[in-house]
Amino acid sequence: MTHRHLLLIALLVSFLANQNSPVWGQDNRQQQTGVAGGGSFADFASLIDLIQTTVVPDTWDALGGPSSMREYPQGVYVDPSGTLLACETVAQSDSLANLESMLQSNSDSDAGQNWLAESTLRCVSLTRLKDAWMNRQAGFSKPTESMVHMAGLSKVRYVMLTDDDIVLAGPVGGIESHQGWVRDRQTGLAAIRLDFLSTTIAAARSKASFGCTIDPTKQGLQNAAKVAANIQSKSIPIGLAAEELASAIGMQRIEVFGTAADTPIGLMMVEADRHMKQLALGIHPMPAEVANYLDAIDTTIQQNAAQGPPNDLLLRLWFTANACQVRSDTDRRVFQIDGDAMRLSGQNERAMADGQRGHVIDDPRTKIFVDSFNGNASKIRSKYPIYAGLQSIYESAVVAAIADKYAASKSHESLLDFFAATSSSASLGLPIPKQVQTIAVMHRTRSGKQRHNILIASGGVAVKPSGTVAMDLVVDPTLRSFQNMPGDRPKVIQRWWWDAN
Repeated sequence: MTHRHLLLIALLVSFLANQNSPVWGQDNRQQQTGVAGGGSFADFASLIDLIQTTVVPDTWDALGGPSSMREYPQGVYVDPSGTLLACETVAQSDSLANLESMLQSNSDSDAGQNWLAESTLRCVSLTRLKDAWMNRQAGFSKPTESMVHMAGLSKVRYVMLTDDDIVLAGPVGGIESHQGWVRDRQTGLAAIRLDFLSTTIAAARSKASFGCTIDPTKQGLQNAAKVAANIQSKSIPIGLAAEELASAIGMQRIEVFGTAADTPIGLMMVEADRHMKQLALGIHPMPAEVANYLDAIDTTIQQNAAQGPPNDLLLRLWFTANACQVRSDTDRRVFQIDGDAMRLSGQNERAMADGQRGHVIDDPRTKIFVDSFNGNASKIRSKYPIYAGLQSIYESAVVAAIADKYAASKSHESLLDFFAATSSSASLGLPIPKQVQTIAVMHRTRSGKQRHNILIASGGVAVKPSGTVAMDLVVDPTLRSFQNMPGDRPKVIQRWWWDAN
């Protein structure tokens, strides 16, 4: 006997949650999108209410010819109508990229030391980095690679406040280029970009948020409900169900809020959200022994055949802050950060016949997938570096939240304001992504003599900085010894980073 279940899954808000997350090119887009600012999760209430009623796409395959398309980072581009599409590019080899980086490192203003090398503890002076960046700008020169990638810091372990400086420090396991990403060779974490740090500092200073949503049109939702009924009544053959559902939903709207849509951070949020949904639905393979959502469906059916597959559910998956534990010395001048700043989260709601949302329900399949993703985050980052890049936004947000909250002098305030102001300068001047095509997935599974056909469509992202830091600050007097570390700064003021090994 064949059981045909229609599962409309909205893999919606990938929250890059930092409480005060800003973004490069923030300007007034927040007002344009009608999204309220603020540092609390409740600020997204109206947005979430809108998103939770939607059915969103699970993949954004390319449509038509390239026409006047211009290439974006991370393998996406936008056509003249504003449709975001995936593209394949022939990238130079990682070995060649690493060689070029090594050659460039010798011509950096940091001559005498190689920022690509390993370090037990690398320190970065934000005051000196600001001065070095301004000197490059005054000379009409681009920032060096070491500046762009914060001397290879991917995990800030310490934030130190001196009278006139903010110093960041953390281990570096050697820097390499991998699939176009600059990352730590040992941990696989992406090096923190200066523009990402500036964006999160701007968010922390303004108590604003940024992100993106992917929403179907009202007509698309109504069409989807009709198609769902026709599939269940067998008016539409099961073999055509996925194609018919995708056609019914049509194009999805992309909205990037709180930042310019063509900034590196804006594009990364959209691409990471898109890719995560593809992972969940099996468009891209998970690392070995890591379950996607379809695997979770199979597992629950095998464990309990009576439970059957999910039916008429709205599934929301989003990236959010994983509050890090922060310790400080008694003077609150040295802060130690522990924990990963990002995690995947999920929730289910019952989908109503009219496309509206119902009550929240428990779905063991969602828990299996979310737990599998979080428990194997390092494997996933290694296979798909986009998630290492995404995590670097959250790592930046931890630093921004601490620096903003505990800035103790006017020098600190002006330093943070400088970097916040630069967050508006990262626009790439490219076409803005406005829409994406819906594509649905048909998943077939069997339990004994029962065969289940499960039709799935998916699809949204957002960021805020204070959620990256635990509410309670733990005082650790032993951290006082680190107060002397900034005193070891190189005597040459042009040297903005150094190793305290």
